[in-house]
This record gives sequence, structure tokens and C-alpha cells, in this order.
Amino acid sequence: MDGRLDRLISAVSPFAWTGILSGISEIDGFKGWWAGRFPQVPAAFAKLARKTAARSANASTRIGWSGVPRHPAGPARAPQQEPPGGTRSSGSAYERLLKEVFDRNAELPVSADLVLRLHEDLLGGSQRGPSGVGWRAAPDRSLLLPRRTAESITLRPSAPENIPSEMEGLIRWVNSRLASREFHPLVVIAVFLLEFHAIRPFTDGNGRVSRLLTNLLLLRGGYGYVPYASLESAIEERKTEYYLALRKSQSSRSLPHPDMTSWLTAFLDTLRAQVRELRGSLEGKPPENRLSANQAAVLALAERHGEVTNRLVARTLSLPRETSKQVLNRLLALGFLERIGSGRATRYRRTPAGYQG
Repeated sequence: MDGRLDRLISAVSPFAWTGILSGISEIDGFKGWWAGRFPQVPAAFAKLARKTAARSANASTRIGWSGVPRHPAGPARAPQQEPPGGTRSSGSAYERLLKEVFDRNAELPVSADLVLRLHEDLLGGSQRGPSGVGWRAAPDRSLLLPRRTAESITLRPSAPENIPSEMEGLIRWVNSRLASREFHPLVVIAVFLLEFHAIRPFTDGNGRVSRLLTNLLLLRGGYGYVPYASLESAIEERKTEYYLALRKSQSSRSLPHPDMTSWLTAFLDTLRAQVRELRGSLEGKPPENRLSANQAAVLALAERHGEVTNRLVARTLSLPRETSKQVLNRLLALGFLERIGSGRATRYRRTPAGYQG
């Protein structure tokens, strides 16, 4: 496994590294600024961390991704919740576990036991398999995966009997690579998440466990600002782009020439949004600077044309119609756009006051 995971990084096109390194530079620049500005985090920030945990828990139970098309040519389906587990009790459990990650990250070893414990605590022990072990004990029969296509083979999750060894190998790899600094820690974390989602070690709760682990790995990597801006909210705001990029990179991860560029770019875009949100709140700026690239492009298009339609956005930005609709709806929810008309005559224009949330 080590060689295959290393190859995911080495196979990234040299032409893609310019944009990737630009994203890493922005994130690491803020990391350094934060460490220099707050060598000891002010006690007053404890309240901000509690608010972040609560906000993150709410966002995490809403993400519940299943909004990818069954086939590249088919229409994307609207995001839905994960199976039972994205409930109020699950949200409170997530908030409690996230606070633990924030407070005790230096003491928590990244291990299979920790992953299993997070999952059991998150779901209240209701998802344990017949053997008493929490790994998925049956083949993944998700209706969300494409069927009878070449893509369905490349996206097929791990067989239950392989999950324990694959998770042990993945955890050993991430600990080794983070310790050796052979690769940048953000790239290592991105590979870990790509592989974790490809394995799908649990019947339910994979996304929520992965987000707890992302926060933990970032904190272990020295990104000490993480408890003060919600990573989960940044994911929720761009979940269509985030998970489509993840699936695109998953589909090639075991091929002779893998390409994780789309996922790595989407992951870094989310981390940059988190950084921009925190920087903006510290500087008293509105949160417009945490928009995704597609969202910012749609706003620029609206300013240029006065009004835009879903068709115009999809054609101009080369987006699937369903993706452009998701972007427009998110901008509506944030208050950056207003809807005019209905049905086929629906148009969108920029609101005078911008963000209203």
C-alpha cells in the first residue's frame, strides 16, 4: 500500500503543482502568522472554539453527501442525508467528539483503535458488527454508486474482509509520512482522506468520522487555528464540487496512471476558505472572501451581465447544469444573489448589500 499511496502524490502533473503550491502557500502563510500572533491562545478564544464546534456539528449532519450522479452522463441528484445517524443525537455526539479533538489532539494517537472508538461514540454503538468489531461487515450496497459501468468497478469500496488490513496500512502510512516530512502534510492528509473514503470502512458515518480525523490531523500537523473556524461549514458550502472532485480522483486511484489533482485542489480550496473566514472575522471583514472558485466566478458573471441564468452559468463556466444550479442556490442562501421570475424564465442578479447571513 505504501508504494501505491506515494505514487498518488508523485503522479500529480507538474503543470498542476503551480496552483497546488499557491494554495498551500496561502494556508501555511496564515498558519505561520497565527503561530506568531498567538503563541498562547487567548482565554477569550475558548468561547469561539465552542461556537465553532457547535456550528461544525450542525454543518456535518447536513452534509450527508449522496449528490453525485450514477453515471457521468446522468443528472446529478440532490444532496441527501446519510442513513439514520445524521440526527440531533448524532450532532451532539459529533460536537462532543470535536471538542475532544480540539482539546486533546496532542494526546490522541492516530490509530485503528481511535478510528473505531470515534465511530462507536459517534453512533452510540448502534453500528457494531456481529463480531463486536466496528468495521463494515457486509459488502457496500449503496444505491448512490454507479452500476454496471467501468466507473462502478473503480469506485467499488473495499471488501469487508480486507478493511482491517487496509485501514491498518493506511494509518501506518499517514503516521509515517507525517513524521518523515517527505511530503507536505496537507498533501499527505488529502491522500489519507481519498483512501479512507475509497475503503468506506463503516456502514454509516464515514463522512463524519473522516471530518473528525481531518481536524485531528490538521492540528497534529501544527495548524493550530483549526478550532476557531469551521472546516465542516466550508465543506458544506461547496459540497457539490468537493465530493465530485473526490469521486473523480477515487476513480483513478488504483489505475497505472492515477490523478488526484481534482481532489487535492478541492481539498486545498476548502482549507483556504476556512483560513479566509477566520482571517476575515479577525479583521472584521464580511465572509465573501470564503466563496469557492465557482461561486466567485458566478458573482463576477452576474456583475458583468447584470443578470444570469442557470444555462448561461453552465455554458460560460463549463459546468454541468446541476452543478451550476447548486452554486446558484448556495449564493441565494448566502444572500449574494436574488431570484427573478420562475420556471424557464428564472434569472439571478447580484443583491445590493451582498452577504445577508
